[in-house]
Amino acid sequence: MLTLTPTDVRSRIEHELKPDVLAHVRNTAELARQLAEIHGVDPDQAELAALVHDIADRYSERELLNLADKYGIQVDLTEARVPKLLHGPVGAEILRREWGIDDEEVLDAVRYHVSGTRGMSKLTKVLFVADKLEPGRDRHYGGLKGTRELAQGDLDAAILKLYAWRVNELVDAGRPIHEHLITSRNLLIENVRNENLR
Repeated sequence: MLTLTPTDVRSRIEHELKPDVLAHVRNTAELARQLAEIHGVDPDQAELAALVHDIADRYSERELLNLADKYGIQVDLTEARVPKLLHGPVGAEILRREWGIDDEEVLDAVRYHVSGTRGMSKLTKVLFVADKLEPGRDRHYGGLKGTRELAQGDLDAAILKLYAWRVNELVDAGRPIHEHLITSRNLLIENVRNENLR
């Protein structure tokens, strides 16, 4: 059950987020709402998750590590090297403890919006995709239009395409790949394959 509505959080995020992050979450919320309506997810729930998904984006790497410790979030080796990966799990705990959001689906969507997770709910999939494909991303990444169109009909296919894109980008840059991303990708491939065999 939602404890806050999208309307409730809009004014609060205006004071807590930097202008560029605010523009991103607004765009993400608009796309998340559209995808939710197409894929049978509660649009208010999707919009709320999108509006608050980057609530921990403002913290430095050191602050994210300190907050993870404070909230008892286990940090793996990749997250220790790239603390920015923690802004999802840390954000979920901030939303639970400081905002009073107790909707576990919303909290999970925020927690896993960076790299995904095994057995993602439809809401988590919607937020994962909307975060990567909102139109403001076109400034930084090219060629997203086709994946955006794919997401309208098949969230899993869009997620697999986004995973492939992200892995290639990280490999090309010589950067570490989060284990959650690899595990989530492999499990989604198996799930899609099993669905296709039925």
